[in-house]
Amino acid sequence: MRLLILRWEFPLIPALFALASHLTFVFQEFYKPGPKSWETPILCVPILAYIYANIFSILVERTPASMLLASLATALPSAWLAIYFFYSRQIRRKPDPQISTLKMLGYALAGLALIAIAAYGLAEISACTDAKCRRGAELFGHLEFGRYYLICLVGGMIGMSSLLLLHDALRRFFKSASK
Repeated sequence: MRLLILRWEFPLIPALFALASHLTFVFQEFYKPGPKSWETPILCVPILAYIYANIFSILVERTPASMLLASLATALPSAWLAIYFFYSRQIRRKPDPQISTLKMLGYALAGLALIAIAAYGLAEISACTDAKCRRGAELFGHLEFGRYYLICLVGGMIGMSSLLLLHDALRRFFKSASK
């Protein structure tokens, strides 16, 4: 725990993005009048990306598996929260879906495969030492943090969408199978 506290990063752009997402989430859920929506868990992705990028860049050696794990650790809680909000707020679904269940399943699996490819690519990028990289380190944090932050942010968004598509495809499949 002490190691995390001593080496915690506060790069400008990720920290401000996480703070803005947190404040928007709080406003949307607690102070906004009227009906609530299920889309606010999208705001959890930048917050979790900032937290997991710090944790993984400090405690875990960079491998494709660790980057994929960081991305899925960002996507899973956000997707679960979206599903919870979707059912707890009793949002009605369209009666005539515009996309077939098989195509939806294909899109979900393609999104998860894209995250795996991106994690492998980010894990294998070599270090950069020129002046542009030093300027980027001031804005986005050191290279290890930046790699994990990028895969957590982008992979978390794609992963959350893919998991929601997978959930809906499986829901439709089991609903039609039970009839």
